Amino acid sequence: MGGKKKNSNIENTSEEGKLVWTPIMDEALMDAFLHQHNLGNRVNGSFTTKAYENIVNELKEKLGKEVDKDKIKNRMKTLKANLSKSHDLFKNLSGFSWSPVTKLWSAEPEVWDALIKVNNDAKEWMTKPVLHYDIFVILFGNDRATGEKSETAKELKKRQSSQHDNESQNTIEEIDHMVSQNQVSLDGFGTNDVDFDPLICLGGPSNVPTSSKSKKMKMSQEIENEAMGIQEAINNVARALSEGNSRPPLSEAEVWNMLEDLGLNSDQITTAYLYLLEHPDKLRAVLGCPPGRRLDIVMRVVFGTS
Repeated sequence: MGGKKKNSNIENTSEEGKLVWTPIMDEALMDAFLHQHNLGNRVNGSFTTKAYENIVNELKEKLGKEVDKDKIKNRMKTLKANLSKSHDLFKNLSGFSWSPVTKLWSAEPEVWDALIKVNNDAKEWMTKPVLHYDIFVILFGNDRATGEKSETAKELKKRQSSQHDNESQNTIEEIDHMVSQNQVSLDGFGTNDVDFDPLICLGGPSNVPTSSKSKKMKMSQEIENEAMGIQEAINNVARALSEGNSRPPLSEAEVWNMLEDLGLNSDQITTAYLYLLEHPDKLRAVLGCPPGRRLDIVMRVVFGTS
């Protein structure tokens, strides 16, 4: 074992050895957490001691490996951190969708181009799969919501104006950093008729000083103009696509017949029928997979089970 090359998926869990987490093991881990979530073994967003006991027992039975609470918590911490990167980038952007079939973020080329122009790091997600994202959103989506420490750009501009006597005013570079760290957001910045408010990381160097009130006002105006321009560009593309994306790819009768063919009971058919018509993107995911896997996808997407 000592001669094997170190793998990035290895978790250091004890001094005695290391546990190699494979994709299959990760899937079993996410499913186990989802199962406990659906059973209600969670209080104020935290899993109970009983939930962890159940997860440990389930993984031991499924994987035939010796795992404990610390190992599963460490691995979940790693998975959550990795999944949060893409979630925080795309959660407020119109025109993007995650496919449970390909595990990729997808959008029209024009939408990708608009995003990459302001955030070049987004390019990697065009080809990088994001595994288990559907379960991540169920388990931790609310945890990633912007908290009370967030600040809109309007609030930031008002605060800067009231602090003009402070010698350590923020430069554009500092504001860029705050935006990228989700400490501020650009939602609500500009005219009221702009209805798309993504968290945007403004790029490009700036040498605008903040030594006088007039220059600070100029800096704020430049930020506002750039933010509104970015929002308008992405909005135009997103609006052009929204009408087509919102239409169910099948008629209501065809959806009902498909669910009957999958062998669901009457209550399940009713629930799945209403859910899929309300979420056309999920219906497309079901139709896009091989017919033999559609039941699995419906159970995962609609009922959170596999």
